[in-house]
Amino acid sequence: MFYETTAQSRKLGEELISWSLERFGKEGLAADRFAVTLLPFDKPLTPENAVERPAGFGYRSEQSFYPCSVVKAFYLAAVEARLEEGFVQPHEELDRAMRDMILWSSNTATNYIIDLVTGTTGDTLLGEGEMRDWAERRNWVNRYFQSLNWPELKSINVCQKLMDDDRYGREKIFVRLGGNNHNSLTCDATARLFYAIFSGQLVTPARSRHMAELLHRSLEPDFVTRPAAQVQGYFGGGLPEGSKLWSKAGWTGWTGDADASYRHHDAAYVELPNGRAFILVAFTQGKEMSESETVLPAIAGKVCELLAR
Repeated sequence: MFYETTAQSRKLGEELISWSLERFGKEGLAADRFAVTLLPFDKPLTPENAVERPAGFGYRSEQSFYPCSVVKAFYLAAVEARLEEGFVQPHEELDRAMRDMILWSSNTATNYIIDLVTGTTGDTLLGEGEMRDWAERRNWVNRYFQSLNWPELKSINVCQKLMDDDRYGREKIFVRLGGNNHNSLTCDATARLFYAIFSGQLVTPARSRHMAELLHRSLEPDFVTRPAAQVQGYFGGGLPEGSKLWSKAGWTGWTGDADASYRHHDAAYVELPNGRAFILVAFTQGKEMSESETVLPAIAGKVCELLAR
């Protein structure tokens, strides 16, 4: 594990989980469909004060979940890696797609980026040999993350496009390879990604800074009230005034595919007005959680309360 569970971080995490399940258990927050990773910091996380093993806590944090749009943070890292190696060339449409993928969680922008970094396009049916070659190219994102040799990434799957409804053609075949080939992430894998970004360790320090800039989410009223802002109903909705937020959330209702329906997640790095900071990742599953606008903000608010002691 990249973090160390200290006595203090265990006490903090266990109190958070106990409170969350007691507070929202009757509203559908089920112990076996809920996972959290929490990394608390005494001061803002920077490359200068990063440590080899930060203190942290995980609850079911190695359990795989369909990640919804949280996976877009991984695709952001993948395109930065491709830009660094020269496989993808900078251009204005890519800049726009990277911004819209993260800020507005655009699936169309995400799929443009996936095509670029894997050298593939999607949809229409292919013959057996062509399909095999296509799947090999599409799986480049998985190979990139496995090349990092992070133990937290061993079980992840990040090769699928993001869809607003059902899939067709080769995308439908690909998502059902082996029975279920949907994207899959854990809270620990996601927290590791965020820690690497904000400690300047992912791809290069400059590219880590660029990723952090794109993940920044305003808490000003004119932004948070926008439907795609991913603040209200997410962690940002529970933060005290004066906080700073960098995040990528994900949500699905009923999609027509039970393996990809009824999820509500958030992943964030937060700096608090009292000088403390934290990385928090929470994945939830179930119809009640998908529809809830209160659970994720309350969990973030509880973390802030615990760190204020």
